[in-house]
Amino acid sequence: MASTVDRVYMRSPIWVQQALVAVYGAWWYRRRFNPAFHRIVDEFEQRERCTADQFHAYQATQLATLFGHAAKSAYYKPLLTALDTRDPHTALAKLPFLTKETLRRSATQLLTATPPRGTIIQRSSGTTGTPSEIYFTRELHSFELAVPEARNLRWAGVDYRSRRVMFGARKIARWDQAEPPFWRVNPVESMAYCSIYHLSPKNMHSYVKFLAAYHPAVVMGYPASLTTLASFILENGLRLPSARAVITTSETVTAETRRLLEQVWGCKVWDRYGAVECCLFASQCEHGRYHVSPDAGLVEIVDAAGKPCAPGVIGEVVATGLHNMLQPLIRYRLGDAARWAVDQSCACGRAMPILEAIEGRFEDICVTPDGREVLRFDTVFKGVATIREAQVIQRAPDLFHILVIPAAGFSDADVRTLQANMQLHVGDVRTEIVRVTEIPRSSSGKFRAVLCELTAEQKRGLTGRV
Repeated sequence: MASTVDRVYMRSPIWVQQALVAVYGAWWYRRRFNPAFHRIVDEFEQRERCTADQFHAYQATQLATLFGHAAKSAYYKPLLTALDTRDPHTALAKLPFLTKETLRRSATQLLTATPPRGTIIQRSSGTTGTPSEIYFTRELHSFELAVPEARNLRWAGVDYRSRRVMFGARKIARWDQAEPPFWRVNPVESMAYCSIYHLSPKNMHSYVKFLAAYHPAVVMGYPASLTTLASFILENGLRLPSARAVITTSETVTAETRRLLEQVWGCKVWDRYGAVECCLFASQCEHGRYHVSPDAGLVEIVDAAGKPCAPGVIGEVVATGLHNMLQPLIRYRLGDAARWAVDQSCACGRAMPILEAIEGRFEDICVTPDGREVLRFDTVFKGVATIREAQVIQRAPDLFHILVIPAAGFSDADVRTLQANMQLHVGDVRTEIVRVTEIPRSSSGKFRAVLCELTAEQKRGLTGRV
């Protein structure tokens, strides 16, 4: 439910909204970019060239501290009382997973102390409709910005002071607003926030005109939203001034998305992976490898039985945040799917664990009739260049729908190519191509490339897993 402030904001004239954004932005800037922010950035930069053994030792120290705090919480006290924590890594593996449902039901039971003054409760969106409550102290808010500053923005050659534009989930314009501006500017932070909910064909020229005038050094946002804008720019022969970096987050970045964004903004795409719960962080280095920051959170990738996955094998991401001592999240199941890279060496020389890729939502892993698990469907669209956007939905073990927003020239031949590619990718299944004008987003505005509608029982029946 929207807060009173949100309701007042949405009912206000645009000039009042802009004034409110400027005032709120100044307060928000002071809260996050404080001395703690700069200290944390320095600490993460100093550890960047640690060896694997040094990172392991750092994790052990942080885990020991975390366990000490967690033992004061109603939730963790009974779990830790009988546990030998002298070897923190061994002890960690003996603790149960923390589910999102438990976090939703027991947010206050996880607290290790009375929240200090200045703590803010941030509610993350949830697929169940019940948001999780994350307690952000001033320190944790600084941490939330400091880690991507040190391990993403600065790797890309920019920083928090660079002029930025963000295409994210925050609703900054009324849904029925028909005329620009569909953006609001925070002058203190040199940040323009563009609405992703108004990226319709009739509004695109106004976005392009604004971006050309604003000339951001950093373009940030959901890959699907940036792709929508970039496709329009190329299809209409338009141009934008080059940026210094494109920063993507929250959705899977395909090779085609990367190529398109880099062509439009004339710079490299630097993808990042994090969570509102502040329990992990991963980002691409200059060689495009996804490095997990082991000093931000301890990451596990586990199979359906909760056992560690071998490199190259897809599994569920489980994370233990190493810095939130007020509300510890230990072995927290994020619901994301990923795999460790088989080759754990990188030309950049950083001794940080490497993810092959962040695949998507764990519950959206599709299962073929012969029991194979599939999440990435990039190859299905090979040879078809007449699609604006597409979503793969598994309706039954042998039935897939591909929702397609067609571009000019999309034909029956393209339909046959998609169906043939699906046969090669997943085997003997029925594939129906459904032409649509829009693909729905999640409640937080994210695009999901794959949806699996199979029940857990159906998946177990196909894979044979318990």
